[in-house]
Amino acid sequence: MRTNKGALRLSPSDWARHGAVYVALGTIAIAQPLLQLYGENVAVFAAAGFEGAIIIWFAAIALLVPPLCMLSIEIVATVLFPSQRIHIHTALVWILLWLVTSVVLRSVSLGPWIVDSAATACTATALVYFYQRHQTMRSWMTMLSPLALVVAIVFASSAHSVIWPPAVSVIDVSAKRVNPADSLLRIAPKDVSVLWIVLDEASLWPLLTVDGTINKNRFPGFAALAESSTWYRNVVGTSQTTTDAVPAMLTGKWPTSGTAPVLAKHPNNLFTLMNGHLAMDGHEVATALCPRKVCRTVSVTGGTDISDPLGAADIGSTTTTIAPEAEESNQRVSMMSFLHDAVVVVGHKVLPAGLRNKLPPIDEGWGGFGAVDALDADTDVEVVTDTTMPQPLTAEGHSPAESTTVSQWEQGGPMSQVPVVEGVITRASRADRPTLHFAHVLLPHRPWMLTPDMRRSRALPTDKRSNTILDRVRDEYQAHLLQYAATDTVIANMVATMKKSKNWDRTMIVVTADHGITFMPGESKRKTINASKQATLEDIYRIPLFIKYPGQQAGAINDCTASSVDILPTVIAATRIDAGWKTDGADLLHACPTRASRTIIWPDGSAQMTSAFSAVQARVQYYDSWITSDGSVDDITRAGVNGELVGTTLVANAETETKLTWSLDRPEDFQNIGSDRLTFVPAQVQGRLTARRNFDSKEEGLIVVDGVAVGIISELAGLRDGASTTFRSILLSRLLTAGKHQVSLWTAMKNPGGPAVIRMVAGAK
Repeated sequence: MRTNKGALRLSPSDWARHGAVYVALGTIAIAQPLLQLYGENVAVFAAAGFEGAIIIWFAAIALLVPPLCMLSIEIVATVLFPSQRIHIHTALVWILLWLVTSVVLRSVSLGPWIVDSAATACTATALVYFYQRHQTMRSWMTMLSPLALVVAIVFASSAHSVIWPPAVSVIDVSAKRVNPADSLLRIAPKDVSVLWIVLDEASLWPLLTVDGTINKNRFPGFAALAESSTWYRNVVGTSQTTTDAVPAMLTGKWPTSGTAPVLAKHPNNLFTLMNGHLAMDGHEVATALCPRKVCRTVSVTGGTDISDPLGAADIGSTTTTIAPEAEESNQRVSMMSFLHDAVVVVGHKVLPAGLRNKLPPIDEGWGGFGAVDALDADTDVEVVTDTTMPQPLTAEGHSPAESTTVSQWEQGGPMSQVPVVEGVITRASRADRPTLHFAHVLLPHRPWMLTPDMRRSRALPTDKRSNTILDRVRDEYQAHLLQYAATDTVIANMVATMKKSKNWDRTMIVVTADHGITFMPGESKRKTINASKQATLEDIYRIPLFIKYPGQQAGAINDCTASSVDILPTVIAATRIDAGWKTDGADLLHACPTRASRTIIWPDGSAQMTSAFSAVQARVQYYDSWITSDGSVDDITRAGVNGELVGTTLVANAETETKLTWSLDRPEDFQNIGSDRLTFVPAQVQGRLTARRNFDSKEEGLIVVDGVAVGIISELAGLRDGASTTFRSILLSRLLTAGKHQVSLWTAMKNPGGPAVIRMVAGAK
């Protein structure tokens, strides 16, 4: 190949050799670590809604795009700068060799990230020197290019369960003989519907008071559910990982850590059992056990004459018809978003530790990395609270399923989950035929943004303070409680909506969680399990389970040694839809399982939990010292030694504090507070304090809005002269009404036997 000026003297075979080198190095540096990680964790594809050919396209992009880009750059640069063609190729090879070296030496650190980068750069330079000097090395790199094909084959083998999902058919089931003494006899099994809601990061203990009862003041929705259902208080979940815990529920089988949460690995599950026997309304987030052809649409039947018979009678006709063949929804993450996540993963693979720490974390999510930190109060959130249109009782249409992908959750936060669960509840109240309504929703899962009055706060950036600091973990616990209280509002609406519906009596309602979360100082929330800390196991693996059986007339409390693997056998018992599958769980409806211990797992271990419900009460007692467990929703914000001042109107004494300066991030947030559902309210704030004197250990800051204390700043306590610290405060959002407000910082110190001393500080900067 020659140019008119004779400068470009590379033949097609030369370009081919260069391309082969780029393929070999690109495979080693980028494609192999990326595809190996994704192949071993196909949950990322399930969460993104990917299956079939699109996964092959992703692998092709990972394998071919980097070398093609390198080759294209070389060709263009050589045409523009023909005299530099050797240096251009050498520079591109150096880049790839630096990536290869970074991957190989990823776990080796010589010091700060700049030192590690220099070390890998020097190593790459030495390798380039040998590449230039020795034909053998150049030939060896060229011959490594078929490695790309090997990597592709290995990836296809690892991800075959999502590339080639199994075909689905209606399973023959056997009708169990109905016991005449069965309490369900008044509701025929053929008429039973199932409404099953799985919450996420929802421990049992935050719902309780120290005496083991549900706090009705703080969580009236869960209390109402308990009064109408059987509350299984002594339940232990199976795993702290969603992708293990949810399949265990849906199959009734003890999980094996790391098994892909997809249909091919769990063919016998709730959805394949009910397919063809109940209308389908299934919504998954991080798993893909429901066949795509079954759950990509939702059966829409019935109308408001079922959900609100008295109201419908006043309105008149309720038979508005929808199109029988609605267009299917695209429950799939965009390829560009998915590739963005892949770039973040590659960054974690090749960058030194100091730079990796600046990237969004990838170890507690399935995609949308970094989107949570970008959530902003200015983002518009469209909320749909009623997606079901009434239609004639004799017809059945299909509407697009409204499940959210993980990426949509990352971008929309918990607000994206509310319409999903409320849509399921609405359809459950209106259905005119037996239907399976299932929704796994990421509530009250992080990020914590919802408030008890169903408004939304800003998603604060990840707290960089050590998690051994009590103030930090208590701030997180308070934010969690606020979102748990918002979740309770959804549950309260569910109970009220279903009770008003004709379907209340015939619907089996299940509300549970995949796993919980711990706030123990110094411990991982749930990513890493410390088996030596029994308290953290109780926090993470103790989950709520409420089952309202068809025909159940009164609430009950059951303390049998139950597990989440018992739920599917219990659903089978209530519906009599039984394919004869063997499960590890027990039918809770007819017998209480007697277990000396229950198995819990995590990615690199397992244990047996032998404790009883009293262990849950002990956890309630522990956290009660932070936030009173028997208080109201308002009491969630009343932390610290001066917490009783939150919600009170303050009158300053004559003295003004001058030895403290402070700044509040985004003080403008208090100038445009909303009042409508899911509008913005600054329920969580952060800023910085600088002390010019020594502050007493019982002296705290107060966030004051229009003269009323709305939050505590415990970080001020014990702050020494000249020291600075960041702070976070959880505010009493009920008092933050719509419009503009004046915010300031005050200080307070609790005196023994007397009222707090209040000093006013300058307004927020």
